[in-house]
Amino acid sequence: MPFAEVADLRIHYTDAGEGEPLVFLHGFTLDHRMWKRQIDHFRGNYRVVCPDSRGHGLSAVPPTGYSRDHRVEELRELADKIELERFHLIGLSMGGSTAIGFALKHQERLRSLILVSSGAAGYSVGKKISKIDQLAIEKGLEAARARWMHWSLRYYRNRNEDLGRELEIMMREHPGAVWLDKMRGKYPRTYDLDHIHRIGVPTLIMAGQSDTMFIELARQLHAGIAGSSMVIYKKTGHMINLEIPERFNSDIERFIESVSSA
Repeated sequence: MPFAEVADLRIHYTDAGEGEPLVFLHGFTLDHRMWKRQIDHFRGNYRVVCPDSRGHGLSAVPPTGYSRDHRVEELRELADKIELERFHLIGLSMGGSTAIGFALKHQERLRSLILVSSGAAGYSVGKKISKIDQLAIEKGLEAARARWMHWSLRYYRNRNEDLGRELEIMMREHPGAVWLDKMRGKYPRTYDLDHIHRIGVPTLIMAGQSDTMFIELARQLHAGIAGSSMVIYKKTGHMINLEIPERFNSDIERFIESVSSA
């Protein structure tokens, strides 16, 4: 398993296949394993890179530094280390927010941007996340983890139990240091919706119709990024790449091919 020394941390990533590079960024409390279906699909024709953000997966777990700016800088340094000059960047949820941050600072490095069930800096999706932060401080990590899993996995309990268990494994193995970062909530704030008009690379926005907390943000991202495309998937929740992987892979492949042939 490859590691790179990035921002004085040991960052893990997977690197499979050859060809035009695709970089996939995972969601909060998840890791590179959430992209297995995409790695298997794309590695035959593309170079597929899936890093674990700090404090996730097999990467180092520092006590602090869990801001979007830190994740963007880690990605830039990793891209330099493994010689990714320009690449297609795909991010889901927290990974989507990281991808937006990267595009705003380094869009000359991008062939395209694909935002999946994306978060965005400065956009609130509710008070539940901040309550989990407080729970970690007051009652410990296991209490916070239990609440997070109850909240984030309940959509799949009666819809797709196998997928729920797959996500649960990653969440149980997540070390949780991010919840105890003493700087959490104190990092400089950015409001992406005020700046996304600066993104000029080809952009695809993907959202699930049942993902009620993120679908409105997807519409605002689409409205704010000139020339972007948007796909809304019926009867689909937050984890589009896992719920409907064949459709997801096909739509991304079609988009990337259109960008590459332009």
